[in-house]
Amino acid sequence: MNEKMRIDAYSIMSDAIAAVDPEACIYRSVEKSGNELLIHGRSYDLSHYANIYVIAFGKASIPMSKAMEEILGDSLTSGIAVTKNGFAGPLSRMNVFESAHPTPDNNSIEAGRMIHDFLDTTDANDLIFFLISGGGSALVTYPRKGISLTDMAKLTETLIRSGATIDELNVVRKHLCAIKGGGLAKMAFPSESVSLILSDVVDDPLDVIASGPTVPDTSSFVDFHDIIERYNIILSPAVAGVLDDGLEGVIEETPNSGATVFEKASHYLVGNNSLALLEAEKKASELGYNTMVLTSSVVGEAREVAKVFAAIAREERRRGAPLPLPACILVGGETTVTMKGRGLGGRCQEMALSFAIEVAELNNVLLLAAGTDGNDGTTDCAGAFADGETVQSGRNLQLDARMYLSNNNSYGFFKETGDLIKTGPTGTNVMDIYIILVDMF
Repeated sequence: MNEKMRIDAYSIMSDAIAAVDPEACIYRSVEKSGNELLIHGRSYDLSHYANIYVIAFGKASIPMSKAMEEILGDSLTSGIAVTKNGFAGPLSRMNVFESAHPTPDNNSIEAGRMIHDFLDTTDANDLIFFLISGGGSALVTYPRKGISLTDMAKLTETLIRSGATIDELNVVRKHLCAIKGGGLAKMAFPSESVSLILSDVVDDPLDVIASGPTVPDTSSFVDFHDIIERYNIILSPAVAGVLDDGLEGVIEETPNSGATVFEKASHYLVGNNSLALLEAEKKASELGYNTMVLTSSVVGEAREVAKVFAAIAREERRRGAPLPLPACILVGGETTVTMKGRGLGGRCQEMALSFAIEVAELNNVLLLAAGTDGNDGTTDCAGAFADGETVQSGRNLQLDARMYLSNNNSYGFFKETGDLIKTGPTGTNVMDIYIILVDMF
């Protein structure tokens, strides 16, 4: 593997992740002068409120909360921050709680109950800041009556293994959890609420990020039903009962844009994948690459998207197009993996292994595929490097790349070849970054 290209790619990724550091995103979006708080041009007079609270949930909740604690100072009454196991850190005015991701656990339900009970004590004179980031859907849940943790966990896992998109997964979650799909705004009303949101989904739809707990919901029980049919999912009796009641109108739909609960709710996007890619573009240019951001909205099956990336790399190698060499093409988004084998991996590692197979023996071509949160799938890494030498490196170790890919065991392959990317938890989460480098011969 070309060591310089590998170092360059890691440097580009690091700068991209730094640009969406949650604390930096909050500081860019929120300013305080005296009692006036300015958020994206809108002013809030903090002296008008009896109490000011912060409720944060998601993988970035701790750094986002640290920034808000610093900005609000003595104006902050108290709050709650819920983050992924292993992502916790100290806060001065807020209670910190950990739960599981991507499958909810008992702590996820306890976190949901705590937030529900907390909001039960607030009133029209209070201001509540919701700090929302990726992972919030699993970390905080408050199941509808009759739905158990086992029901939620099994259905979540089944949908993920079936290749359901994050949008589809969230539609289901919204209709099984009283917090999601605008439910949190309903709990907070009549307090005034401000949501500061770090996007981890393609195109930044606010009703999808963390399952849209504070915004109007555009999905319905009919959508829930269609997703279950699409993936041929067999539901537990309790979930099937909720779905049937929803379709028949026995259970109220999630609140839509006309609901009263949103009259005192405001929402601001503070960071996303596009921001990370812009910084990556800047860094790549500084390193001497001809650079372009192709898209921040890539979706699809990871191993199939990898074939498109490989085709771009081959075109660069043959014709120096669409960019003259040396070239850096940047892509963001979030792919999926349909699990057919019993291996260990994640969407970025699977993409890297598929790419390696497609560009085998192609010189000076490299892909870095990594999750900006530092966590790819259920593994301890962010993703992996792959290039034209990767498949041969595996052969030298008696590893068959195609066999590992067919078993969804990309982690096992890259662990042996030494190509895993391990950043540790980054504190942020704005989907994935893919860096395609093609250098001179």
